[in-house]
Amino acid sequence: MTVVPEPAPVTVLFADISGSTLLYALRGDEQAFAVTSACLAVLEAEVASASGRVVKRVGDAILAVFPAPDAGVDAAVRMLRALESAAAPLRDERIHVRVGIASGTAVLDAGDVYGDVVNVAARLVGLAGPDEIFLAGECHDGLAPELRTQVRLIDQLALRGRPDAVAVYQYLWKDEETTVMVGERRRDAAALEVRYGAQVFTLDRNRPKLTIGRDQENDIAIAEEAVSRHHAEVVLRGDKFLLVDRSTNGTWVVTDAGETIRICREELTLIRGGRILPGRETVTPVHYRGAQR
Repeated sequence: MTVVPEPAPVTVLFADISGSTLLYALRGDEQAFAVTSACLAVLEAEVASASGRVVKRVGDAILAVFPAPDAGVDAAVRMLRALESAAAPLRDERIHVRVGIASGTAVLDAGDVYGDVVNVAARLVGLAGPDEIFLAGECHDGLAPELRTQVRLIDQLALRGRPDAVAVYQYLWKDEETTVMVGERRRDAAALEVRYGAQVFTLDRNRPKLTIGRDQENDIAIAEEAVSRHHAEVVLRGDKFLLVDRSTNGTWVVTDAGETIRICREELTLIRGGRILPGRETVTPVHYRGAQR
């Protein structure tokens, strides 16, 4: 019998080179590989200087672990400063990196790390822009008070593949990053009613996602050949509901205003009310209606 190690507290960091795909297209494989490899070596050195451990390289990114959130944020700041330093050998290459950090428990086994905290950190990298450091809620909460003064809340966001929304923060490592917040973000106000036949769902902060598809494991299962097994999702991001199509045939949306929109492997903001038609225009519709609580 395989003995599974007990989950342990850990902070996980993903650092990804922004725009590496374009770099390969413009510079060619050999030059681009040399530049990205040199950049990853810089990132790995900064992980070590912040008492972290590089788990592995993942394409043009690195995955690293730290004993605490402070160390992970310290490493991220060191990375970005090292790349923009006037003395940095890669400064003329204008390489930019984006970072996602999450804290929680994970299984550490054979030098690798496994768990939801890894997935959250990876999703945050996808949300971050060049030279940005994004933190999940538990990472923010675990920071020393003086570091939390350098953090601003982005929003409660529904991350792909997760059932619950995640509080996402940005760590402001440059003074000029500070932006004055106009007004106060409204919380827990967005709600969307979704109906399919006798089924009625209410999406809000407590339930930020609903799945649609032919597979019976979906919240709304539609037994139609034109409907993909995992066809689409309705997700709450911030105070907006998005229809995210993941299908072969696409999805039609007919709004209450009479506009018909087709999306395929795209996202669409759902406003007020209307009908969602997965797979083809003649399928039994999924009705949606927005409300403010």
